[in-house]
Amino acid sequence: MDNSPDPTPRPDRDRRPPGACGAESDRDPRGPGADAVPDRNRHLSATDGASDRYDSRRRRTTVVALGVIAVASAVGLAAGLLSWAPAAPEPARPLTPAEAERLAAVRVTNHRDVRSGLRITIGTAAARTDVVGWVDWSRPLAYLDVGGPGAGRGRGLIQATPGLLMARPDPTAVPAPASPPMVPPVDGWRVADGSAARPLRPTLDLLFALAAPRTEPAGAIPAGTARWLARAEAGRQPVDVLQAPLPADARRQGSPDAPEAGRPATSTPRTASHPSGSTGPPTASPPRSGTAGRPAGWPGPAVSLPAAAARPAGTALLDGAARWWIDRDARLHRLEGRLPGGVPVTVELQRANRPVLWPVAALGGRAGLPRALTGPEEDRLARAAARMRAEGGAAATLTAPVAPGVTLRGTGWVSWTERAAYLSVGTRDAPAGRTLRRYDAAGVWSAPYAGDALGAPPLPPPRTGHTWERDGPGADDVDALLAAALRVGSATGPPRPATRIRGDRLADRTVDVIEVDARHGRLRYWIDRTGLLRRLELRTRLGTYAQLDLVPGRAPALPSPVPPARGPGR
Repeated sequence: MDNSPDPTPRPDRDRRPPGACGAESDRDPRGPGADAVPDRNRHLSATDGASDRYDSRRRRTTVVALGVIAVASAVGLAAGLLSWAPAAPEPARPLTPAEAERLAAVRVTNHRDVRSGLRITIGTAAARTDVVGWVDWSRPLAYLDVGGPGAGRGRGLIQATPGLLMARPDPTAVPAPASPPMVPPVDGWRVADGSAARPLRPTLDLLFALAAPRTEPAGAIPAGTARWLARAEAGRQPVDVLQAPLPADARRQGSPDAPEAGRPATSTPRTASHPSGSTGPPTASPPRSGTAGRPAGWPGPAVSLPAAAARPAGTALLDGAARWWIDRDARLHRLEGRLPGGVPVTVELQRANRPVLWPVAALGGRAGLPRALTGPEEDRLARAAARMRAEGGAAATLTAPVAPGVTLRGTGWVSWTERAAYLSVGTRDAPAGRTLRRYDAAGVWSAPYAGDALGAPPLPPPRTGHTWERDGPGADDVDALLAAALRVGSATGPPRPATRIRGDRLADRTVDVIEVDARHGRLRYWIDRTGLLRRLELRTRLGTYAQLDLVPGRAPALPSPVPPARGPGR
């Protein structure tokens, strides 16, 4: 018997139970549940088909509904357009008491708001003048840029007070005006002559008349002359458009010579009487502090000016009634009217555009906060005369706007050692009017001069070839300013009452601007921290300020140009 293992493996025997063989052969190789898949897919297909049919029906329903709505809207719109008519505007009517109160408070509201931006249109078409800038009603002062096709020679910058207009012409400027520079240019300013001031003066008078320190009195606007016209919008605010005359014009209708509230009656200023032998000119009596037209503490020029510069009494500011755009707070946003002669004018106020204005030097310069002098300031003012005598003299430069279109300029020296001054004086564009002037204790000597008024005068003063004449005391504002400069170095005793107007800078030095009500006119001393006088200012009879800038130092000898024995030439 062979018991060795069989090297050939034998197949496993089928150990399945009997009868299992047929069941195995009938099993679906796809696995259990394979026959259920087609049934499930058939069910899903049927469900999707029903959903698609539902969505289709819903879309058709939506489209039909939208179409019905569109047709109904179109029909309604067409019917509305055929039957619509604009609502009738509210008719013009007399003012209600509340509206009358707001109109009466407009000018005092402007005064309390102090400043406003401006855009003014004067005239129409080719004669139109456009003005952009600001107004300060509390001072009062307007600072404007003038342009437009009708501006002509008046194109450029202006600064104006109620009776004085300073202009800086610029014929080459672009026609469209823009906001003026916040710090005005230093040079080029002059008192506007008649040709430049006449077109703008009525508008400026109207502008300053839009403010007053008090509410209009009862009956300022006669009953029946003011009406409500419409509702509108200005400055993104609802406003009422009212029609009414300017309160000042309404008063003139009843009393032609009555002065306007907030503005003094215009008249020729009184002249101050001077002591015998005085060298100062007669000057306009300054208005009392706090009087109408010049607020207390305002260091600018007085508004009581020569009658030639003022509007004739009784002249209306507007030709007929104006239209006022007034909001709920009694603030004016727009005014339309006609100037005398029928010239249309529109004033638009930009209430949020209200910077602090900087007057030019001829109008007194930058505003300050006037106050009494401190101890050190009093000491520097008291020692100024001794300090200038110790320096001996100073080089002097003169700038004096003394008449419309005329600004005198000069160069020379002041000697406190010799108590004399010697300058060449004239204007840039009038060589024939230039003179040599010498000031001393004997008076003022002058002679025609063909040289450059902006250059130093010849030394020594010529004795031949020039006809020297002795002028009377106080011949003009320049003589008064030079006489005041000579008195600075010879002053003795305590200083007169003085007020510090402001701090400033001149020639890179910090100075105190101190105003002294001298007997020969209001003077301002610009004194640096060492006690030296750097500038002397005098308010002229025209209302401007003349300046004499000083550079302390030794002055050359200033001999007399004529024999002392010679009598007065006139």
